[in-house]
Amino acid sequence: MTHLKISGYLSSVYVLLSVVMLGCLSLAAQNVVRVDSGIVESHELSESGAGTIQKWILPEKRSISRMEIHFDPIEPLRNTTIYAKTREDSWRIITSIKTPIRTSPYTLRAAFTTDTIRIVMGSSTGLIRQIVLYGIEPE
Repeated sequence: MTHLKISGYLSSVYVLLSVVMLGCLSLAAQNVVRVDSGIVESHELSESGAGTIQKWILPEKRSISRMEIHFDPIEPLRNTTIYAKTREDSWRIITSIKTPIRTSPYTLRAAFTTDTIRIVMGSSTGLIRQIVLYGIEPE
């Protein structure tokens, strides 16, 4: 009787694994490409004057799954908040970086749809040189 139970459990595990693998294949079939063509960059001082705001504007809304932030690793990223524009004058926080990051590029995996990214650097003296955006290819 225990032999039948074990074989039943093994059959269930094989079925579950095949379903999971099929799901992963469908995700892998989506083309994840660079979606940052036509991006425009601008710089501003924060209202307090103690930090810098950098904006990147895309020509249209894009679905983004990964962002690479390239910066000078001599001046680490810290006290930095990354926002994505959701609607006119409405921003969503994607992440806040409090501890120093010294490895460039910094890869951020987050799913969001936007046409503008704003990075507010509170006390970093360096600037972000470039961002590279990856997402699903627009139709």
